[in-house]
Amino acid sequence: LASQGRWTAAIRFRALFKAPSRAPAMGDIEVFWTDRRQKQCLGGFACAGVLSAIVFGVAMSAYVQLGPDDQVLIKTSQGKRVVNGPGAGQLNPFQPYEWRKAVLLDALQYAVVQDQLTAIVRNEVGPKLLFLGPNDAIVKTEQKVVLQKDQYIRYVDRMTGVERVERGPGTIVPAPTEVTENGVENVVALTFGTAVEVRNKMTGVRKLVTSCDLPEGVYAPDANEEIAEIRSLIHVLPHEAMIVRDVAGKMTVYNGREPDKNQGECGSSDSGSGVGGTAFFLKPYSKIVRMSWSTYPNPAAVATETAEEPGVQTAEGSGAQAGVQTAEGSGVQPETASKKVPLNDAVRRLQEVVESGDYVDQESAMNSGPKRKVGSIDLRTQKSFFKYEVRTSDNVKLEVEGTIFWQVADVGKMIVMTADPEGDVWARSRSRLIAAVSNATLADFMVKSNVIVESAFDSQVTDTFFSDRGIRLLSMEMTKYSPVDKHTQDTLQEIIRQTVKRINDLQKQRSENDVTMEMLSADIRLEENRTILIQTMANNSRMLAETAGATAGGKAAHSAGAFFDGLTSSMPNATERMLLFKSQRMMQSSKTDTEQLATGSAHLYLAPKEMDLRLQVPQGQ
Repeated sequence: LASQGRWTAAIRFRALFKAPSRAPAMGDIEVFWTDRRQKQCLGGFACAGVLSAIVFGVAMSAYVQLGPDDQVLIKTSQGKRVVNGPGAGQLNPFQPYEWRKAVLLDALQYAVVQDQLTAIVRNEVGPKLLFLGPNDAIVKTEQKVVLQKDQYIRYVDRMTGVERVERGPGTIVPAPTEVTENGVENVVALTFGTAVEVRNKMTGVRKLVTSCDLPEGVYAPDANEEIAEIRSLIHVLPHEAMIVRDVAGKMTVYNGREPDKNQGECGSSDSGSGVGGTAFFLKPYSKIVRMSWSTYPNPAAVATETAEEPGVQTAEGSGAQAGVQTAEGSGVQPETASKKVPLNDAVRRLQEVVESGDYVDQESAMNSGPKRKVGSIDLRTQKSFFKYEVRTSDNVKLEVEGTIFWQVADVGKMIVMTADPEGDVWARSRSRLIAAVSNATLADFMVKSNVIVESAFDSQVTDTFFSDRGIRLLSMEMTKYSPVDKHTQDTLQEIIRQTVKRINDLQKQRSENDVTMEMLSADIRLEENRTILIQTMANNSRMLAETAGATAGGKAAHSAGAFFDGLTSSMPNATERMLLFKSQRMMQSSKTDTEQLATGSAHLYLAPKEMDLRLQVPQGQ
């Protein structure tokens, strides 16, 4: 108790024992013990003890001990205050309070905290043990945004509208008022074949960013920039050319046969090897010019389709379905061009705008037959089929079919002078062929049709009509012709039949003559071979006889020589030896004849003149 309080209690305690009848003198102690006063005294002590116990209990109930993550929020009449642990202390028992736990934020967390008096929001970034302020409340606890090296994120402040782009690697904590629409995005790898078209959201201006602009090879947009489109490298093959029109209307030709003209542009190859070709990125606001070329399919293919689809009307002179629009896109073959229902001008233009994309269509004549869209111009030899009606000088109407071979020589001249080079080739060749056929009769045309077509072609080679348009005419061939008039057709058919019959008869006779000549040639060759056989057999027989004779003669000579040599000592006379040898041979011959007669089945006939027998007896006997 305070000093003033202690003195007041002492005076009151002494008053209980003071005598009421008189005032005591200074230093006198007078105590009057009565039952009543004892009771009053004991009651006072008891009350004081109870009050002391109550006061102590209340005081001890407001004594707190705080741990490391404990916090006490005390509410007073002047506001709120907090007591953070660790520690211990005595609180005012008459002021309400509440316990709160601190929030543990790890290294990848942050908390959004709002002051409930001012509504100000702030971030509390981990790692930390977060003790809130007296008027703070946690709005949310979020994970930090971890960006890798190839990632970025865009934030927009909802209060100011300011954008910012954060690029990895790193850990990002957005401001409480910042939001992201697309979240974490990957940067664009700018390779040799990839570029990015970027739009500035403040000015609306677009630009193209390539690997030549950023040597590091990756692109992440800055604030107030967005990726409008990722563009791929457009390749132009060695036999192709493409025309690009920029925002100012300037035409640029990318020619695969002349790649050196496009050197210096990002994406164009600077290698001296290979067979040509180039590549480019389509710049912002630029369009690829797409021309509308007339298509002239093969009349034979059209006739087959017409037979399969009855009721299809074909356009006169072109062999194609009238009013049919062919499929868009470059390189569409006439035989396989898909057919569409004819459209009015408004619908057609709207469809072309929707389907065009990076293309812009060059205006051409609207009623010049079926068209095909050509964005990539083929510089190789082109083939156009024709089906014309011509008249000879004797007024015979013919329908001729054939093929025109032509080539685009100068793309720059072509784009300036014409929007339909194939249609120009077809129409010009038609007029030249009509003029050439009109100078010949039907008989001359039937005999010299190829010569007449060649003369029509030669008249066009020197014509400046094609050179002015950058076109080179290569050849013109006629594959079929037929009269239009029925009577003329029947007459020509009869002539053809007679001619064919005569040719067949001549061919048959030639075949028979060839067979006869072949038979005679075979007989002659047989007899010649037989003569050679006889001669060969005779030669062989002679050679066998000569060989046998030479062998027998050699044996006889050897035998005679041995006989004569053996008798030289006993018969010195050569004549006698010869006679003896002759006699011996005759006897041997008679012996052989006798043996043959005895062993064979032959009959012996003796003539009188053959009975002249001689008997020679040696003189010594």
